[in-house]
Amino acid sequence: MSNLIEIKNLLKKYSDKKVIDGINLSIKKGEVVVLLGPSGCGKSTLLRTINGLESIQNGEIIFHGKNIHGKNTDWKKIREKIGMVFQNYELFPHLNVIDNILLAPTKIQKRDKKEVLIQAEELLKKVGLEDRKFSYPRELSGGQKQRIAIVRALCMNPEVMLFDEVTASLDPEMVREVLDVILNLAKSGMTMFIVTHEMGFAKLVANRIIFLENGKICEESDPKEFFSNPKTQRAKEFLNIFQYEN
Repeated sequence: MSNLIEIKNLLKKYSDKKVIDGINLSIKKGEVVVLLGPSGCGKSTLLRTINGLESIQNGEIIFHGKNIHGKNTDWKKIREKIGMVFQNYELFPHLNVIDNILLAPTKIQKRDKKEVLIQAEELLKKVGLEDRKFSYPRELSGGQKQRIAIVRALCMNPEVMLFDEVTASLDPEMVREVLDVILNLAKSGMTMFIVTHEMGFAKLVANRIIFLENGKICEESDPKEFFSNPKTQRAKEFLNIFQYEN
């Protein structure tokens, strides 16, 4: 597998505080990389730099061989290829489900509405929400909204999907329905970079675990090794907290 994304010497600061401190990592085509770490360690910020939602002070993020943090980057085009799903859905409340999904492919990508509609309906069926296409966000549960947000991102035909704590604001019984959608995406070969606090899910879905601490990669390994035999004391402490909570 070739590298789809390469991150080199990445530095992100807020004032004098280094949030991302010299990170180097790569993501291969078809790989699922899960980013773990304590709150405030830089996980979400790292995802947002890949999607151009955060600027950087130094380093490179290379996608298809080109540094996407250059002066002339067309972020609209990049975001068509690097989709992102957020914790809080970001659905337009005044649009029903199908119009939420159709908006970007038809307006930004200028695709034929009938073609996008067929794709949207197929995806809605896969996530079990084909009967809710005319519903409005206010009529949906949190889990349903998040599945719609995933469908909306997939309808742009991205090469990479970024997931930023997509279950964090959901009731426990709704978490599973969203995680099942992401697991099925992994089985289909979608390249994904995922921030989550769902340890069981991370173990199931990841090809590789990256553990961050203070904006630096503290540990990197396959899921079996990370969860059974973490190398660093900080990772052991982190996992012990989750074992205690569960």
